[in-house]
Amino acid sequence: MLRVSLLPLLFSVSLLTAAGPVDKAWETIDKGIHSGDFERRIQTVNALSAVDGNNADAVRRLVDVLKNDKDGRVRQQAALSLGEMKAHSAIPDLKAALDDKGEVAFAAAKALTNMGDQSGRDTLVAVLAGTRKTNPGMMTNAVREAQHRIKHPEGMILMGADAAAGTVFAPAGMGLNALQQTAGLHSKGSPGRAAAAAYLEKDPEPYAVTLLEWALEDDSKLVRVAAARALAKRGNAESLPKLEPLLDDDHNAVRTMAAAAIVEISTRGATTADRGK
Repeated sequence: MLRVSLLPLLFSVSLLTAAGPVDKAWETIDKGIHSGDFERRIQTVNALSAVDGNNADAVRRLVDVLKNDKDGRVRQQAALSLGEMKAHSAIPDLKAALDDKGEVAFAAAKALTNMGDQSGRDTLVAVLAGTRKTNPGMMTNAVREAQHRIKHPEGMILMGADAAAGTVFAPAGMGLNALQQTAGLHSKGSPGRAAAAAYLEKDPEPYAVTLLEWALEDDSKLVRVAAARALAKRGNAESLPKLEPLLDDDHNAVRTMAAAAIVEISTRGATTADRGK
């Protein structure tokens, strides 16, 4: 008696069945992307950040949004999502977005930094510098061009105060309400400058440390906190005397972050010295 196994057939049927939810998922995503409702579009673009950056279909959709959506806030979120999912294939498109309006250019710079590409550094520096008359000594023509492109970096809120706080602080690190009161989150331009300082922590070039040390003198409390936090990871022994004055800052958030940075840098230096013995 001939016996035929039904397992291959059942396996094929299961694959066909499994494809259904995937097709429906893409249909849902496409409807969201092309919705006339701003919030629906931005929610959909944000959701795609959960997909791996090697997924060509997801990246293609986000790049299309980055290039073509009529609302700068949606294009901004597309850039952020591409950076979060580490979509390296989208780097050329993110570089092109550096010429977009300020908020989008800043998001593209952050995304590039997330992926280890330094192309967005000039935009980050331009935002951090704002309209301060002093500069860290290496304000290149490219940075000045970036300042011109983003027009008024000092007045750009960019991400919103709450999002800027999330960039600088761990979610459970400080109460947001207290932070808004003590760190002046809604000060003109400070959320953008603070976020720029936070992202410069990821820039591998030594010049990033110079910029962060320079930002310790920013008028905004939030920016000083962000710079001190970044220096905890990137600073060195030469950063210590620049952090020390912040131990007498008028604001506890600044004092404590500077103290933590000094402890971390000193401990790291001691550990390095011990290893060298």
